[in-house]
Amino acid sequence: MTDAIEFWAYPLRHGDRLPNFDWMPPYGEQLLSSRFVAKAIQGNRRQDIGTALLLWCAAMKQNPAGTLPDDDVELARLAGFGADLDGWIEARAGLALYGWRPTHVDDAPVGSIARLGHPVLSEIAEGQFRRKRGRERSREVAQIGMQKSRIRAKLREIKHARMADNAQAVEQIAEWLRENDLYITADNVRVAVEENMGAPRVVSMGGREV
Repeated sequence: MTDAIEFWAYPLRHGDRLPNFDWMPPYGEQLLSSRFVAKAIQGNRRQDIGTALLLWCAAMKQNPAGTLPDDDVELARLAGFGADLDGWIEARAGLALYGWRPTHVDDAPVGSIARLGHPVLSEIAEGQFRRKRGRERSREVAQIGMQKSRIRAKLREIKHARMADNAQAVEQIAEWLRENDLYITADNVRVAVEENMGAPRVVSMGGREV
């Protein structure tokens, strides 16, 4: 633990997770030259380095990513102590939680376990989460682009070639189909075009008329 306990706001919110996280930048030189390693070696607490590494890795799968529950039973499990709570308490009194301190998490459910955050881990978690969101956004943009391309093809198929060349009209049709959870079929695109003119036949996701 740090000498001075300081309460701070965590950069990620409750729900910001990295469920598929399996790699962390090693920052080997930063770790080897850190006060944490120096104090562990000088204080004959080398075992705390391994315990800390286990907790760092476990923290990246927590909610939000990069935090730990401030609960000794949970921490003992995450640190590999299992039911050996006394062993964990000894490690916690040493350097296993060096650098961790209470943190405020936005949107945390009322009554949820308090969280601990680590300044270095929080930067890594935030960076990884931003990259994850970026990849998700790229896939979403690519998917929307494919949907619009298919809508243009269907518009030409149902003899609305001029509308197919209208980017705003294509966007509105795509949005309507997404909101109504409908496949991009000629019938459904026709309904999207004529939605303000009554209630024509709609083909549902299951292929049935509704």
